[in-house]
Amino acid sequence: MTEAEGYIDDVLNGRITVCKWVRLAVQRHIDDLVKSSNPDYPFYFDPSSPMRKIRFSQELRHIEGPLANNHLKIKLEPWQQFIDWCIFGWKRKDTGGRRFTKAYVEVARKNGKTTMAATTAWYCSMMDGEEGPQVYCVATKLDQAKIAWDAIKAQVDYQPLLRTKTKAYKQGLTITIPETHGVIKPIGRDSKTQDGLNPSFVLVDEYHAHPTAEMLNVMQNGMGARSQPLMYIITTAGFDKNSPCYQEERTLVTGLLEKSLDPCPENVFGIIFTLDEGDDWTDESVWIKANPNLGISVNIDFLRNQVTQALALPRKQNDVMTKNFNIWTQATTRWISAESWDECNFEFPDLIGRECYGGLDLSTTTDISAFVLCFPPVDLEKKYTFLYRFFIPGDNILERERVDKVPYSLWASQGFVTITPGNVIDYDFIESQVMEDAKDYVVKEIAYDPYNSTEIVNHLSDEGMNMLPFRQGFMSMSAPTKDFEKRVLGKELNHGNNPVIKWMVSCTELKTDGTDNIKPDKPDRTRTGKRIDGVVASIMALDRAVQNQGKSSVYEDRGVRAI
Repeated sequence: MTEAEGYIDDVLNGRITVCKWVRLAVQRHIDDLVKSSNPDYPFYFDPSSPMRKIRFSQELRHIEGPLANNHLKIKLEPWQQFIDWCIFGWKRKDTGGRRFTKAYVEVARKNGKTTMAATTAWYCSMMDGEEGPQVYCVATKLDQAKIAWDAIKAQVDYQPLLRTKTKAYKQGLTITIPETHGVIKPIGRDSKTQDGLNPSFVLVDEYHAHPTAEMLNVMQNGMGARSQPLMYIITTAGFDKNSPCYQEERTLVTGLLEKSLDPCPENVFGIIFTLDEGDDWTDESVWIKANPNLGISVNIDFLRNQVTQALALPRKQNDVMTKNFNIWTQATTRWISAESWDECNFEFPDLIGRECYGGLDLSTTTDISAFVLCFPPVDLEKKYTFLYRFFIPGDNILERERVDKVPYSLWASQGFVTITPGNVIDYDFIESQVMEDAKDYVVKEIAYDPYNSTEIVNHLSDEGMNMLPFRQGFMSMSAPTKDFEKRVLGKELNHGNNPVIKWMVSCTELKTDGTDNIKPDKPDRTRTGKRIDGVVASIMALDRAVQNQGKSSVYEDRGVRAI
């Protein structure tokens, strides 16, 4: 019995803990073996072909981690051999070519999927019997595509036979195989050209990050002249269930495995390593479902540390569930707990005459607007102190209270909210408040969201206020958002128990772009009664206070020097 056959037997008999999708992928193979005895069934299984591929792959070398230090050969694990067993073992009865022209493999990070895909790229470029093979590593950006290409190229440096059979040009990002007239290149959506390609093998790495199916379609259309092309999609789960990866490829595979598709795409192989619905992602006994390389390339202590951090920092939970347990999540996750926020309530110091930095979030004229002042610590203080100004239109205030489920009228009577007349916010009230505050405090800067704020910014600038645009994208907001979180957890902020900002913090979720950049986000737009304007303004104000703390003009210590 081969290792692939042993894996099949272990899965079917429950000796290996796997999820529903892996079990169904194995069962599909068994069912197809039964069907293949029927003369009318168009496919047959040839075990010699996957054995050839597996032997070839295991002549290649490890290129990362401690095993790479001694140039040790790759050892494909049984689950990896099962994937090769299916992709390369099933043939067409009419042509003898491969049955599967598309493969979708979804598994958690650090399980060796890129290494496995690199061995497949080499096999298809040298051992497939294809004249002039064209192998492409595809991603949304060329730099991302180079990651998989670099893994392929590294084999040339580590494997003696490949050095004699290939030529690698890092400058031109090209590997050539003179014997087969083959080429291996990375390509991204930002590459100069995608036309005129005739790919025989396409490696699509981390397809979850692709915003559209454009690159996949370009490559798929270019494969039409090939006798047995292979589109090899490897990915971890992502944060966007509306992506083409989830909506098209993953949905295709799950429907195929559940036998709910009619007609069934017999040319597609798919397998998904993830947790089952209802599994507790903090339960170590189920981790192997998403991490078939647990104990090999995935260290269990690493996973334990990741889970511990996620339980302590809620914003990390989606990241850990997605990357380490291959669970598709939404882009947002809950952020600061009520307990952590309550611990930042301290007695207010005397702020009159103190330097401060402002954050202005106007949102829409029918919603809440927020102006926040952040006072850096002075002398023996250790806290950044915040003053909050909130504004809301007065018309239909009772209806607003009903929808948002918060007591705007009470907050107004307590001085926490300013109600402006009419059904839209009168920005004159905000301008007036800013100028009043400028009399009591030294307002050094006011950061503002440039969207829909031109008029009030011009007015305040004319009044002598130093207005600083603060864009709301991931690159601008990520570091300030993380710093705000860190200072809340470290009890370095003082919000004075303002009830409006406490409510807004409870409304705030985090959105991520999948590369550890984050920003505050309002919950699902279908859920009403959630406002985060004060949180956004607080983050902007804190960032300006932190960036400027300790900075002083040289002219405060000496006058102007003339030369």
